[in-house]
Amino acid sequence: MATDPSKYTCPQICPTTVKQDDTKTYLEAGMTRVNENPFASPYIPGVIKPPEPKVYPPDAPPRYLPQPTDTTSGDILGMGPIGPWASGHLDWSPQAGTTGVRPVVDKYSITRYSTGEWRKNNEYTLTPRATNKARALETQIKQDIDNAFKNMDAKLSDTNRNLDKRIKDLSYWKQEVEKTLHAITEEIDTLDQDRARLKGACRILMMPEAISRECLELRTNRYEPDLVRDEAEQELVKEVAIVGEIRRVFMETLAKVENQMAMNKAAKISMEADWSDKMLSSRLDKQNLSLSPQSNLILCHPGVARWPENATTLEYWKHFCSESIRNCEEVRKKSVELRGDLMTNIINGSQDMKLQADRTNAALAETVAATEEVCDKLEETLRENLQKTADIENLIDYLKDSLRKVDERGKLVMTRLHTRNYDRPGVENCRDEAQYALIGEAKFIKETAESLTDKLRQAETVRSELMKYRGELEKDIACKRKSLNIDKDRCSRVRAHMPTPEEFAGG
Repeated sequence: MATDPSKYTCPQICPTTVKQDDTKTYLEAGMTRVNENPFASPYIPGVIKPPEPKVYPPDAPPRYLPQPTDTTSGDILGMGPIGPWASGHLDWSPQAGTTGVRPVVDKYSITRYSTGEWRKNNEYTLTPRATNKARALETQIKQDIDNAFKNMDAKLSDTNRNLDKRIKDLSYWKQEVEKTLHAITEEIDTLDQDRARLKGACRILMMPEAISRECLELRTNRYEPDLVRDEAEQELVKEVAIVGEIRRVFMETLAKVENQMAMNKAAKISMEADWSDKMLSSRLDKQNLSLSPQSNLILCHPGVARWPENATTLEYWKHFCSESIRNCEEVRKKSVELRGDLMTNIINGSQDMKLQADRTNAALAETVAATEEVCDKLEETLRENLQKTADIENLIDYLKDSLRKVDERGKLVMTRLHTRNYDRPGVENCRDEAQYALIGEAKFIKETAESLTDKLRQAETVRSELMKYRGELEKDIACKRKSLNIDKDRCSRVRAHMPTPEEFAGG
């Protein structure tokens, strides 16, 4: 049995009729659609509208030059029966002059170019091509002249920089020569003085030996916990031995002094000549650096752009400067070594005594510092012990007070329980929630009292230990103060008379 499909379909969604295909039509070139141009139909009164003012952008160029809104297309206007123009197609495209393309012709004019092309022609005409060429030539010549003078200024600046660098090099080497000259002069004076100071140094050796032995004897008075063979005592023993070693090497090499003095004077004369040459060269280069193209002292000197016959290389100059200083330094070092050999006590002996005295003083200072630190730490620990003892005693009082309060709470709970257990009549004496709460509170109070009692016993034990520790700290502090009195006060006053290297050198 056939069924009608339209009964089960929606005509709006599933149409039964096939929609006819709308074919699109396109116009050929040069054709216009009907009624698209308002002027294509016959004239109707009221169609003409008043003129609209043209609006140009704020940054637009003058109106006779190309505008951003210009176009070269000729289809921007539609032609109708109104106006002096003949009907037809306006050709304002760039192909306006091509053969076969004719503009609209009437008795007034021939419409060949658009307004945009007219403005482009104005821009081309107003562009000064020859003037630009002249301006470019002028700019190029001025730029070449400026570049030439800039290059000459750069060369002059480079020359000035090189002269300044040369002056700095001369100043550096002159200062080095001055340092070497001062050093050799001082060495000559020192070498001349060392010979006279040697004999007087022998008499000074007895003082450091006596000081060292007295310090050793003083340190035997320390209490037993601090009576140790520490580093300070070892340095004192070594100090006594060094005095005996220096006494055996006092009288040696005095015969080489006169020969070394002659060598020192020859090196000094050489350094003085070198310093004079560098001083003269530095003054000449500073004078050249101060000259400029506007100076009144500049003259023409033909043939000077060449190397002089006696000119040396820069490498040889640097080698000569360093070698002359090195030779003088070698002579000075030999003199220093010779002065070191002058009975050793003037330099090495006195320095060894000074170094050993410094080592002993440093060991004593380290011992004193350590003793002071441990003494301060002991005192701080004692203060903490006293404070902690007071805190523990306050804690014990607080525990006792807390136990009294806990006892009062217990009495309160027991009173409540006694009242509820024996005073409530008959069935009212039941196990209600309040009864359970009171029993639980009584149990908790009992446990708390036992815990606080145990903590009170622990606090009393700690207090007894703190009191015992306090006695130990006070005894140790007394011992450390005795050691500080010996090392810091008595030994330091004795060692303050230790002779210095200057006293050894002065005889």
